[in-house]
Amino acid sequence: MKEYKIIKKCRICGSKNLHKFLDFGQMSLANNFLTDDELNRVEARYPLYCLFCANCGLVQLGVVVNPRIMFCNYPYIPSGSGVMMNNFASLAYEVGKRMKFGEKSLVIDIGSNDGTLLTFFKKMGTRILGVDPAKNLSRMAQLSGVPTVTKLFNRQTAKSLVNKYGKADLVLATNVVAHIDDLYDFLRGVSTMLGSRGLFICEFPYVLDLIARNQFDTIYHEHLSYFALLPWSRIVSRLDFEIVDVARLSIHGGSLRLTHKKKSGTRRSKAVDYLVALERRHGLYDVATYEAFAKRIEGLGEKLKLVLGDFKTRGKRIIGLGAAAKGNVLTNFFDIGGDILDYIADSTPYKWGLYTPGKHIAIYPEERVEFDLPDFGLILAWNFANEIMRKHQQFKKRGGKFIIPIPEVKII
Repeated sequence: MKEYKIIKKCRICGSKNLHKFLDFGQMSLANNFLTDDELNRVEARYPLYCLFCANCGLVQLGVVVNPRIMFCNYPYIPSGSGVMMNNFASLAYEVGKRMKFGEKSLVIDIGSNDGTLLTFFKKMGTRILGVDPAKNLSRMAQLSGVPTVTKLFNRQTAKSLVNKYGKADLVLATNVVAHIDDLYDFLRGVSTMLGSRGLFICEFPYVLDLIARNQFDTIYHEHLSYFALLPWSRIVSRLDFEIVDVARLSIHGGSLRLTHKKKSGTRRSKAVDYLVALERRHGLYDVATYEAFAKRIEGLGEKLKLVLGDFKTRGKRIIGLGAAAKGNVLTNFFDIGGDILDYIADSTPYKWGLYTPGKHIAIYPEERVEFDLPDFGLILAWNFANEIMRKHQQFKKRGGKFIIPIPEVKII
């Protein structure tokens, strides 16, 4: 595969009836943080724009960047966030109540990252196995006692895992399926690994929340698809899965947690019908909804730049809080650079001393905020806004104010 390819037909239904509605232009990879030495090199940029399939309703990127470029060394680690840890704990608890695990049971996590989610199942006494293409994360997982296969997941990988480890009782994929180009191959791989009575549980950001809450900054090269429930239910049904449970989550600004099993003739969850009806009421299958969304984002950018520009002309110091991928999308698309943000404070040691892609804003430990005394903190990782504000109570007590840019510009 080349560096990237252009999408000409829908990855679910094959239709060429695709409508472009939001174009970011040429963008750096949102998680491609830079070292000092890399600042003087030409930075890779790729087209980034969204397409709406008028046939099946899938929202998808018009360009697919080679996954080996994006995922062989990956900086995002969920264990640094209390919100993510709570989400993983609740997932493990709910599954533990539903399934009777034994010492021979096997739980496989696709896109297992540093192995954090699997540690909750390890405590239940099950066998666990992670699958992740990022070499740095696989090493971290293995050092913490989580066996991990360092590969991109596909049907061929699934066959080799079954030959070595046997069928899985539970397959997990949290915030993974949105990254997959060939969804049919991916789901056939899941089916290959899953035992006849096993469960497949996935989580992904919900496009209903993305549109309703102006979450444009969750759109970047890694996230190839933005699912409504109707197109997702169509593809899993074709591959002989049935959805047996649906939960809406607040994580990442609004997500779905879907539980599947192999088809057995039982009626699908009533929640599926309810959410599909809700999606229709919100116009998720009408291209005009997405065109209106694009216009709102343009207005949001103008307002945020006006607010930040006004603070700077008054001599105020502004920093960013959370060196998140979504923050890199926002700063690049809205052209907010080092002339506006002095630096970005983040809790992830891996990112300290690096620079953001595109805008090259320096990243420091979040402790710097407490003695540096800026006037404003622009919360770039807005999905963790409450957690971030709790961490910076000292900043707030000294008169510092928080700016939350999504869904509307708000100062706290």
